[in-house]
Amino acid sequence: MSAFPFSRIVLLGHTGYIGSRLASAFQAAAPDIPLVGRSAPTLDLTAPDAAGALEDLLDADAALVVCSAIKKQLGDTAEIFQKNTAIVLNVCAALAARPVRRVVFFSSASVYGEDVQHGVITEATAVQPTSFYGIGKFAAERLLARTAAQLRDTSLLMVRPALVYGPNEPAYYYGPSGFLRKALDGLPITLWGDGTELREFLFIDDVVALTVRLTFGDATGVLNVVSGTSYTYVQALDEIARLTGAAPALQMRARTKDKVDHRFDATRLRHTCPGLAFTPLAEGVRRVAAEMAALPGARS
Repeated sequence: MSAFPFSRIVLLGHTGYIGSRLASAFQAAAPDIPLVGRSAPTLDLTAPDAAGALEDLLDADAALVVCSAIKKQLGDTAEIFQKNTAIVLNVCAALAARPVRRVVFFSSASVYGEDVQHGVITEATAVQPTSFYGIGKFAAERLLARTAAQLRDTSLLMVRPALVYGPNEPAYYYGPSGFLRKALDGLPITLWGDGTELREFLFIDDVVALTVRLTFGDATGVLNVVSGTSYTYVQALDEIARLTGAAPALQMRARTKDKVDHRFDATRLRHTCPGLAFTPLAEGVRRVAAEMAALPGARS
């Protein structure tokens, strides 16, 4: 961890799924650096006056970590695209008025296109977003890059994580955690196609730990947050079956889009963070189950 003398860390989206864990991780890693967290409704970054309110939190030696966004699971619509664009425009306006030392922005691997068949994806792979969410993330990257280019002492890192899973997801996500919750509740899992398409599943604690490391590092530009190991949805179901002792019930649905595999090259990330290790899918599913079992009201 390099010695950036941050006066404070301003974390936008600190009550969200990733942001809440990230807030705890920053406080544990750097207890002497004040953490200032803001989320809606305390700071609604879609509001016209949000830039001024954010500006008041910034100074030249601060770090700004941007997790705020309206997630695709809440609707992939033009309206949500507009709101996500409003968020980043307010962030850019605040930075232009009061620059900071370090900005880390949570983008997404969706900028490459969820429905686009690439070979192995690297940071040099052409972006081809196919959803409003992915289009919005790429637009946000370009707006932030343009803003940062005009700020002499601001370093900007934009991270593009693949699919993140973990315990206590705020809604049903199509992936390991969502599958496990349905299996434990005795509900059938809807499986589109044969479930053999490849996806990167990243355990949330790995993403959080990596973000802390990168915030205190000096990497700039775009960085894919990926392990370089892809799994199929069938493999996720197999791990759940091994864990629970029974194959989960499935509802098979015909695929509505062409089958697309997602494979990533983690070379740049591993060069940036030597010694990096990711949680294997089997261990991640086990840890999700362990945390779910510890929740109040969980089945014994």
